[in-house]
Amino acid sequence: MRLLSQLAEMKQFTPNEQSIAAYILTHQEQMLHLNIQQLAKATYTSHSAIHRLTQKLGLSGFKEFTICLAREFQQQQGQESEVNVNYPFNLGESSLQIAKEIADLMKNTIDKNLALIEDEVLSQTAHLLDQAERIFIYALGDSQIRAKSFQNKLFKINKYVVIATELSEWAHHTLNVTPRDCALFLTYHGNSPSYIKVSRYLQQEQIPWVTITANHQGELARSSTICIELPDDEVKLAKIGTFSSQIALEYVLNVIYGCMYKIDYKHHMKNTEESLHKFNRSHMIDDI
Repeated sequence: MRLLSQLAEMKQFTPNEQSIAAYILTHQEQMLHLNIQQLAKATYTSHSAIHRLTQKLGLSGFKEFTICLAREFQQQQGQESEVNVNYPFNLGESSLQIAKEIADLMKNTIDKNLALIEDEVLSQTAHLLDQAERIFIYALGDSQIRAKSFQNKLFKINKYVVIATELSEWAHHTLNVTPRDCALFLTYHGNSPSYIKVSRYLQQEQIPWVTITANHQGELARSSTICIELPDDEVKLAKIGTFSSQIALEYVLNVIYGCMYKIDYKHHMKNTEESLHKFNRSHMIDDI
């Protein structure tokens, strides 16, 4: 759930926390320019009260809170002109108009996802996956299509990749994962009981994993070694297709692959050229 929604609900907030939340909601434009001392003074509360509120929201402190809040404000500012991600086109529209709206949806989704990405997180993800002996991907439904595409790219840089959920054998695959490997969860809503069960086992065995999800405050995301956030726009039971979520997921996986390729760029380029040379040579021999 987004920060502003949590602040509006004020679920299990103390009176001081309700005062802080109310001030933030009614002074959104000023919030990004306030430090913790100024906010405490404006709300007649204390640093510790603000810190406790940020922790109740699932954050580490005021700094992370302001970063997340800035992202939400940025997303809100662009939403007025955006295509509805759940119903991107309407009855009676021409085919060309539908094409334009889908194009706008793709552009907006990628722009919003780019705003959520952090350089350090991308670098850490690329190095973690690059150093892993094997990568086990957990993905279902449309996300598994994205997983297959990512798997195919990683084969090109000689990474051993298993889609653990492909044949409903995730339990057996999970038992074969070691601390030298890395798991990768592709899940928009991030609340699958099976995934939570797997993550608890991985945590117990000290096996690293990366989660790519829109639910960055769920148990799976919070306990991940690394979590990469997707825009949280789709309504689970009120959409005609997984447009935004899959566009965002494909974009993030392509970026991760690019970052992994960059780690040993010259080596991968050389391997690609050598593979093409061997392929062409073998076909020449067959022709003779």
